[in-house]
Amino acid sequence: MRLDDAALERLRAALAAVKQSEGRRVPREALVGLSDALPPGVGLTIDFDAAEALGQPVVILRPEDREDPCFAALTPREREVAGLVATGLRNRDIAIALGISVATVKDHVHRVLTKSGLDSRAAIAAAWS
Repeated sequence: MRLDDAALERLRAALAAVKQSEGRRVPREALVGLSDALPPGVGLTIDFDAAEALGQPVVILRPEDREDPCFAALTPREREVAGLVATGLRNRDIAIALGISVATVKDHVHRVLTKSGLDSRAAIAAAWS
């Protein structure tokens, strides 16, 4: 998934507005600006809790309504983990982003591989994109 230059610039401006909240409540207009900045078919997840461990929130762009058949049997949490694996995050970083243990992430990754029939993290990334 690629954003064109205009969409990327709108996203950067919207993220700057969110960042200005610096731990305070994020203004509704800033959050609406984030969703408005994205092209159709692209969703956004922001994990503000990750800022404590990583120094900044984790921002994940993802295609909406993923219909790939190899991911059809996954639970919502397994899909979330698969998406984070596809972005190249390590198990430790996924655990921090989702507020779960590394062991739980390993379990989710194992179930994603088993249910999808894929054989590696690289295969998850290739199928996800």
